[in-house]
Amino acid sequence: MYQQNQPGYSINIQVYCKQINGLRYGLNYQLIVFTKDPDGVFQEFKVIDPLKFDLYQGQQFIGQCQANLGEIIGDKQRIFYLSDLMNQRNGMISFKTERSKENIQKIKFDIYLQLNNSLFQSLLSLFKEQQSVSLILYKKIPNKQVILQTEAKQKQLQMNWKRIETSFEILCDNDPLQSIYCEVIQHEGFNQQSLGEFEFWKYQIDKNVNMFNITNLNNEIIGRSMIDQFEYDVEGQFYNLIQQGTQLALIIAIDFTESNKNPYNDESLHSIKKESQYLQAIEQVANILMDYDSDKKIPMYGFGGIPNYLQNYNKHCFPLQGEAHSLDDIKKIYEYSVKNIKFDGPTCFNPMIRQAMKWAQEDLNVNGNQYFVLLILTDGKYMDEDQTIVSIVDAGKLPLSLIIVGIGDSADLKAMDKLDGNNGLQDTLGRQAQRDLVKYVHYNQVKNDQGKLAKELLDELPKQLVLYKNQKK
Repeated sequence: MYQQNQPGYSINIQVYCKQINGLRYGLNYQLIVFTKDPDGVFQEFKVIDPLKFDLYQGQQFIGQCQANLGEIIGDKQRIFYLSDLMNQRNGMISFKTERSKENIQKIKFDIYLQLNNSLFQSLLSLFKEQQSVSLILYKKIPNKQVILQTEAKQKQLQMNWKRIETSFEILCDNDPLQSIYCEVIQHEGFNQQSLGEFEFWKYQIDKNVNMFNITNLNNEIIGRSMIDQFEYDVEGQFYNLIQQGTQLALIIAIDFTESNKNPYNDESLHSIKKESQYLQAIEQVANILMDYDSDKKIPMYGFGGIPNYLQNYNKHCFPLQGEAHSLDDIKKIYEYSVKNIKFDGPTCFNPMIRQAMKWAQEDLNVNGNQYFVLLILTDGKYMDEDQTIVSIVDAGKLPLSLIIVGIGDSADLKAMDKLDGNNGLQDTLGRQAQRDLVKYVHYNQVKNDQGKLAKELLDELPKQLVLYKNQKK
């Protein structure tokens, strides 16, 4: 058994071997795990660095296989094959993963205090430069149990303690209705006294309730507190969800509008004479996401074109010819499509987004174990902005993220920044997006750094999935 460690999170990996030639029973064997990371096998979701497993019996090399963390966790039924020194198959290896019992879901947050001015002045002494304040977080079940005490800060009307790190398991046994207390302690020399305290609950934090009154022993309000910049250990939560059965379902949507130019032209963004930026971007993202999709079925769609292989279709959302189960399939389908679709227009996103929303809702109605990722690749401005934003706001309630890759150098690509909801997204009905579910990257800005596109595009996806799951609780 090998343990994959991350900050606040660990995965136990059990390895099973069978049908191995040359293995003599009754003798010990050794499994050696190699990784690029000298400190262990920590891997980010958005990075592919394979682990190498070498099997030995004594000094005898039996076989080797490679697998990255996504392949191991994302597909529980997958079988890997050991290869000997002659690169011939020599048995099979499979993995079983489970969350370590020692796992604690870490949280981080800031606490801000503002004391009433009258109280602040009354408590000042001749030695005010020696006065400081610290916080004690504790619970009362069964008796008062101090969880942690912050450092003491010089007493002021406004104070803050940043990046306090603990867990709800420690603070309240992960019970959303169990009280958590924070006591405000004043220090002066060797003396200290309690100024007051405030009480909060996990369910309030989960619902973004973060302002609390500080009261003293006489139940008088002496100030206000705010818990800010709260965040879960997203990477750990993401792997928990994957281990519990959540699958990522990739959908690919490709722009076939005439602004891409004729594919037989060297200047075309879909040029058949070289590997296009469209295909490069698709392969980098699909290479990671497919590891977390057990059925490996990837719907591929086009928009803005006229396919010669279909009679009844919506040119803003039509299926490409063929079924994709691998990167090779994706490449073949793409290359066939470029030659068999007449580039037209205009560019519209909403029909494709609505199709992805339909699939997400259908899965939610059945079992809800899939999280859909719509990868849109486009070269220019979309013409249905209002409808698109309405759909994105609606999609906040569904298991869906949008990844948009801008291809080429068109100035119209700047319009995509509006959809990336880091600054909030509001539709024409005045509704605010419940969560950020869109990530946009301009391909030309990252194309010269191998792997950077996938890192940029997938950086927010684990957080988006976790936030969706948390809001459904």
